[in-house]
Amino acid sequence: MLFIVDEASGVADPIMEAVLGTLSGENNKLLMCGNPTRTSGTFFDAFNADRALYKCHTVSSADSPRTNKQNIESLIRKYGRDSNVVLVRVFGEFPKQEDDVFIMLSLIEHCCMLDLPEDVPIKRISLGVDVARYGDDETVIALNAGGNITLTVMFRGQSLMTTVGKVVQQYRHIIAAYPAYRGKIYVNIDDCGLGGGVTDRLEEVKREEKLNRMVIVPVNAAARVPDDVVVDGGKVKASDIYDNMTTYLWGTVKELLIAEGISLQNDNELVAQLSCRKYRLTSRGKMLLESKEEMKKRGISSPDRADAVALSCYERKTFNIGSLVD
Repeated sequence: MLFIVDEASGVADPIMEAVLGTLSGENNKLLMCGNPTRTSGTFFDAFNADRALYKCHTVSSADSPRTNKQNIESLIRKYGRDSNVVLVRVFGEFPKQEDDVFIMLSLIEHCCMLDLPEDVPIKRISLGVDVARYGDDETVIALNAGGNITLTVMFRGQSLMTTVGKVVQQYRHIIAAYPAYRGKIYVNIDDCGLGGGVTDRLEEVKREEKLNRMVIVPVNAAARVPDDVVVDGGKVKASDIYDNMTTYLWGTVKELLIAEGISLQNDNELVAQLSCRKYRLTSRGKMLLESKEEMKKRGISSPDRADAVALSCYERKTFNIGSLVD
């Protein structure tokens, strides 16, 4: 018997234990292959504690004539030779254990390959809009259609009015592409700084063009989490867990990844941005993501694609504080 296990790093241990139990036969063989995304499990052990039992081969993208060397150089330059995304996606090596990284690479990689059920009606469609203008940062629009998230717009060096036009274009595309969906289309905009101009003009265009299904949601990512926002099924105030809105937004993405509630576009930059941001606990016991300024000191640029994804997942869940007191 020959067992071939693809994406072996993501296969659950009980399944692998059942496979290993069949290898007592003299001619039974096991072939495992995949990206080394986890630092535990049967695939990891095959390259470490159980290496003597296997013939191990590591294939580096840097050595392959089929890969884009400019993309590889860009990843290494932006995130470093020893960053997890470069170790896994370029050199085929296992990631390092980093206790202060907010979202584990293995979670992100798993949900890049995740297929959500196609027969479930879409309950909500939203756009996450992370706004830049001129300079190195990107303006990014992420589409979240029932948990399937794609990066539909990415550009640099254009005006805020161009961003408004792109949002309107995406709104009309959604209506045409999802005829069975009759609900509201939420546009969650990072309203800090430049984003305020996009919000104001988009409100005008909504009235002028009668975009009746559009709901514009300005989000102040730098603000504290409102006391009436809840997590964990409405049992806990988000402000007791997250120090600010940015951390709360990324925390929502992390929870959805753990629950397999979203499927991500398999984009190298997005994976890198989501997997490299660190966090710490404040003296009040709340989680706080490192700031963009702190990231830039480490040589990492603004995580615009990851922020757009986080905004696309934003859905304010509130409760009446008085009812909890009662």
